[in-house]
Amino acid sequence: MSGNQERYDGCSNSRSYHTPKKIFALLGLMLLIMGLFFVSQLFLIALIPIPLTFVILRREKIQWLIGALLFAGTIALIVQPEADLFFYALVIFGSVSILLAELFERGFSSEKVIFISSGASIVLLFFFLGMYSLRASSGLDTALHHEISQSMAQVIGLYEQGGLEVDQVAQLKKSSQQIEDSLVNVFPAILAVVLIAAILLNYFLLRRWLQSLEFPVEDRRPFWQWIVPDFWVWLFILSGLMWYFFKMPVPSRIGLNFLIVASYLYLIQGLAIVIYFFQKGHIPAFFRYLGLVFVLLIPGSYIFLTLGGLFDNWIDFRKLRAKAGVTIA
Repeated sequence: MSGNQERYDGCSNSRSYHTPKKIFALLGLMLLIMGLFFVSQLFLIALIPIPLTFVILRREKIQWLIGALLFAGTIALIVQPEADLFFYALVIFGSVSILLAELFERGFSSEKVIFISSGASIVLLFFFLGMYSLRASSGLDTALHHEISQSMAQVIGLYEQGGLEVDQVAQLKKSSQQIEDSLVNVFPAILAVVLIAAILLNYFLLRRWLQSLEFPVEDRRPFWQWIVPDFWVWLFILSGLMWYFFKMPVPSRIGLNFLIVASYLYLIQGLAIVIYFFQKGHIPAFFRYLGLVFVLLIPGSYIFLTLGGLFDNWIDFRKLRAKAGVTIA
């Protein structure tokens, strides 16, 4: 990582007046982390890659120390799989930090950084899930059914205390088992989607922060230029076919989970298309964000956004593929 570090040091030496900006940025990040700590510790852990990646990029040797700690944490989780969820999150997002630093160093595009980071972290996540299933006292599905059942019982209890009609409470109790089974079936996809969302948030916040500190960032394209690689459409189609036509539980479940993950990425692309049209219309930033919230609140908007992101492969709403003149891979 000496290349980026030398370039960064060169910028710092030639522009010493940026040092106060760095200090204020670090203080601002510390205040943000302290504030988030009181909101959600898990959300705080999900933002760990931002300061860790910056430290790794600035101090190359610390990567080995962080890597050693993560390796020790991985071994501990293999030996004791029933550890707290926060330890799993620390190891996964700590690994994301090392990977993000390496990908920033190599100057990869936004799409490659996010896809590689997401893919690697999802593999690590499912490795932990597999080890949990093999070594824990109870199977993963059994543990999930137990936790979701307890949560649903609490929710139904709150509805009863809130004065919900008896018939509606009875209907909730009747359908609770079906909801529980559905959540367990798509639980891997839910975890993957949450992980991808966290990596997206980390990447764009980290990139903005590095740019403000004059750090050499190769890909400076705005979010509305986000493009899902073309090959992803085949995963979307094949997973949909597997889910719909395979009647056996395991292949159908695998297809459904892959379909949800693929749909989520096209949903992100759909949001990028909406932001593009806001940008093209020269709408002020405040009204762009307000309009985006309004779009997300419209019932059924997620389906149309996902379809818009999917059909962008052929329609090219933003004319990005036409300008590039190449297939995005």
